Amino acid sequence: MRLPPKSLIDRAPNLLAAVIGLYLMFSPVWSPVVGPRMYDNARVFEIVLLAMLTATLLVPQIATATAFFWGRLGRTTLGFIAIFLAGGALSALVSGTTQFGVLQIGLVVQLVLLFLLTGIAADGAGKDNGIVLAVSITAGAGLLVLKFWIAFIDAYVDGRMFFWVSPFLDFANVRFFGQYQAYSLLLITLPMKLLRLTRSWRAIVYLIAINFWALQWMVGSRAVWAGFVAAIMLIAIFMRNGRMRWLAEQAVIALAGGVIFLLFSTFLLSTPNATPIPAANSIMQRGDESSSVRITLAKAAIGMIVEHPLAGVGPGQFGLHYSTTNAAHPHNTPLQLLAEYGLIAGSAGIALGVVLVVFAVRQLRSNAGRGPDTTTVSLAAALVMGLVDSLFSGNLVMPHSQVLFCVLAGWIVGRSDLRVGPTVSANERRLWRTGLVGLAILAVLTTVILTIDYLDVIRDMPYPFALRAPSFWQYGRFTEW
Repeated sequence: MRLPPKSLIDRAPNLLAAVIGLYLMFSPVWSPVVGPRMYDNARVFEIVLLAMLTATLLVPQIATATAFFWGRLGRTTLGFIAIFLAGGALSALVSGTTQFGVLQIGLVVQLVLLFLLTGIAADGAGKDNGIVLAVSITAGAGLLVLKFWIAFIDAYVDGRMFFWVSPFLDFANVRFFGQYQAYSLLLITLPMKLLRLTRSWRAIVYLIAINFWALQWMVGSRAVWAGFVAAIMLIAIFMRNGRMRWLAEQAVIALAGGVIFLLFSTFLLSTPNATPIPAANSIMQRGDESSSVRITLAKAAIGMIVEHPLAGVGPGQFGLHYSTTNAAHPHNTPLQLLAEYGLIAGSAGIALGVVLVVFAVRQLRSNAGRGPDTTTVSLAAALVMGLVDSLFSGNLVMPHSQVLFCVLAGWIVGRSDLRVGPTVSANERRLWRTGLVGLAILAVLTTVILTIDYLDVIRDMPYPFALRAPSFWQYGRFTEW
C-alpha cells in the first residue's frame, strides 16, 4: 500500500503540527478554568486538544492520510491495538462503574488518534513539522521556567514565603510535575540540532534546559532519575558515532542544573522562614515510606489480577477497588493495565509499549553507521526515560504524560523510512477511513458528554485537600454516576 500523492497531504500535516504545538507550548503553564479543581482543568485542556484533532478528520485529506498511516503500522501492531481497545471496552461494560470505564476507553481511542495524527505531521512535511514540535516543547519549558522565577522573586521581594504547592504547582498545571518532565527533559535542546541558531539563541536554549533540570533537582521524583539512567544506558549501548558528545552535553546540562539547585538551596537556608525544597523535604520526611507504599500498591494490583484475570476491574477503576493508601492508581503502568483491563487486553497494551521501544532502538541502530541523527537519539532517549519512570510513578494516567508519550511515539514512527504497509484493496482502505473517523467521533462525543456531567456534579462538592487522589479526574474515587 503506497502513500497518497504528496500533493494530497502536503498541507494537512501543517495544521496538525500547529494544533499539537500550541498544546505543547502552553500546557505546562496554563489550563482553561472551567472546573473548580486544578487537575481537572489540566484534564479538560487535554480533552479539548483531542477534540480539536478529531475535528481535523472532517478534512478529507487528513482522513485519507490517517487511513494510510494506519496501514503502515503492520498487522501485528494493529492486532495489539484492536485487542487492547476491544478488551478494554468489554472490561468497561462489565465493570462496576460502566460510565467511568467508557470515559477511560474514549480517552484511549483519542490518544491512539493523537499518535496517528502526530505520525502524519512528522511524515508529511518532514523536518519542518519536527521543528514545530521541538520548538513548542522548548518554548513550553521556557515559559514554565520564566514563570517559576518571576513567582519566586516576587514572593521574596514582597517578603512572602514561596509555597511549592501554590503557586508553583498551580501554574505548573499538573500536580505530578516530575512525570511531565520525564518525557521532556531530554528534548529541550533539540531545536539547536534542527535549526541554525545564532549564538545568542543557543545560549537562551541552554539556559532554559539548565533551569528546567534545576527544577527537576528541586521538585522531581526519584523515578525520573531512574528513567534518566536508563536513557543514558540506552544511548551508551546502541549509539555509535557522536555518542560521547550527546552524553556529555546532557550530563553537563543536568549537572549545571544541580549547581543552580545547590545555590538555590544555600540561599533558602539563609532566608528566615523559608519553605523546604520539595525534593529534600520528601527524602528527609518520607524516607522509605514511598517505597513501602508502592510495594503495598503492587500487592493490591496483583490481588486484583488474581481475582479478575480476564476482564479486570475496569479501565481507570483501580482506585474504586482500593483505598488502603491515598493513591488511586498503582504507580506502575504495566500492573495497572493488567489489573484494570485484564490479562489479555492488558498484555496487549504492554506489548504495544514493548514494540514501540524495540522500534525506537532499531531506528537508533539503523543510523549508527551514517553518523548521529540527533532527533532519533533524543526521541528514543526521552521515550525510554518516560516509560521507565512509569514503572515507578504510573505517569500514563496524567494528562501531560499521556500527550507527550503519544506525540513521541507518533514522531518516532512518522519520521521513519517505513513506506509500505500491508497490501489492501481500495474497499479496505475506505473501510479503514470510515471506521477510524466514526470511532474517533464517537469517542469524542462520549468523553465530552461525560466530562460535562462530571463537572456539573463536582462543582458543589467539598474538597478536602488531604484526600486529593487524582486518577482520571481530581477525585480518583469518583462514584457519583
